[in-house]
Amino acid sequence: MTVLSNTRYASDLHGFIEFLETEHPEEIVRIAKEVDPKFEVSGILHRLEKDGRYPLAIFENVKGSGIPLVANMHAGFERLGLAIGMTGGSVRDFVAECAARQSEPIAPRIVDTGPVHETVATGADVDVDELPICTYHELDAGKYITAGLSVMRDPDTGTANVGIYRHMVHGKNLLGIQLSETADGNIIWKKYERLGKPCPIAIVIGHHPAVFIGSLAFSSLDSDEFHIAGGMLQRPLQLVKCKTIPLEVPADAEIVLECETRPGERLPEAPFGEYPGTYGPQRDNPVLEIKAITRRNAPLYQNAFVGHSDNLLLSGLMRTAFIEDAVRIACPTVKEVAVPRSGRYRFVCYIAVETMIEGEAKQAAMAAFVADPFLKFAVVVDHDVDIGSDADVMHAIATRVRGDRDIFMVPYAKGSPLDPASYDPGGGSHLVTKVGIDATRKEDYPPEISVPGADALDLADYIPGYEPPKTSI
Repeated sequence: MTVLSNTRYASDLHGFIEFLETEHPEEIVRIAKEVDPKFEVSGILHRLEKDGRYPLAIFENVKGSGIPLVANMHAGFERLGLAIGMTGGSVRDFVAECAARQSEPIAPRIVDTGPVHETVATGADVDVDELPICTYHELDAGKYITAGLSVMRDPDTGTANVGIYRHMVHGKNLLGIQLSETADGNIIWKKYERLGKPCPIAIVIGHHPAVFIGSLAFSSLDSDEFHIAGGMLQRPLQLVKCKTIPLEVPADAEIVLECETRPGERLPEAPFGEYPGTYGPQRDNPVLEIKAITRRNAPLYQNAFVGHSDNLLLSGLMRTAFIEDAVRIACPTVKEVAVPRSGRYRFVCYIAVETMIEGEAKQAAMAAFVADPFLKFAVVVDHDVDIGSDADVMHAIATRVRGDRDIFMVPYAKGSPLDPASYDPGGGSHLVTKVGIDATRKEDYPPEISVPGADALDLADYIPGYEPPKTSI
């Protein structure tokens, strides 16, 4: 693994694309043919994914808009590594590097203006339909903004908060927003709602992937994600004051929608194809009024293909360091934590530990549940189990678990309101049953078969041209 400085190129979306085209052109595909934002964009991305390809896709000619669309930015692990200047290395190396940078945040710098204010539309000139906003899945209720970094400020502490929420387009100046009960944004919005005041929200569209990595890092409500983003970039993020609301946003973003909630007002929102691979139910959700659209003169619009690698991979990887820190409190001998693709990078956690005292595996599983409310299954295995392999973890479950003693359940626990296995998925219930599994060897476990020296053999010495299979996450 090599970690290089990322300061040779601009720390924005244009700069990262320039970096890829110059040094890693295999990571990008440009599509010049006109594409329909309704199903055709997502159809192309879906076909690429089925073929095992996850390139950054730039759609240069989207029907109904003069703005190019950037998609699939976070769909490939190698590209996420490149975003923080990392070449080679494992998922664990990437997570460790991100955790190290998160522990050394860099405060942003306020500037007077920036590219995002080159063009400003307010009042009657606001028209979000000028953007190449997509409809993704067959039963989606409409067009959705899916990769907007929503900037909010806690009215009690003054601390800024950044998260990603879905936004259904209700009209040229009206959006919906799904603020899940587990989200920090839900807490902040409700504070304004109780006061009967509009909640300012700035939706930042299009930026360097390291800013997304920092913004999605698991942190407490009193943490400012723009400071963490600076740590990921290894330089201060430049912020500029919004034109119509009391918030600051990245000066070198592509597009910003300056919004306020309408207190007490709700509109039906969804169904929408969500990260579990199912549709989130229709709900009466808050309404955002767009007060201004600011952007570059020649912006790029960025989206995320929800329910697919572009949406799943980044968030899943960023959870693991936080979960591991929490588990370490309950079980100091934890060696590694993984949130696998097979669990949608959300619902399942594998925890590898050294030999423990009896009962400590359950403590480790419970600590994981506390750290991440989305988790439903926590499997604790011995340290020599490859938790990057579903097959190896399933082998441990199959051969080391006594169901009556090694499995425990926590009913009516806090989970995701988008979980299709919640107690009332149609009503958006966040209550789920959590399952902990102790799949470690027990004291009376018999010896396991092995072949001495096999791991040290290089099969290329015996089979000319032999290459080991590539691993995937």
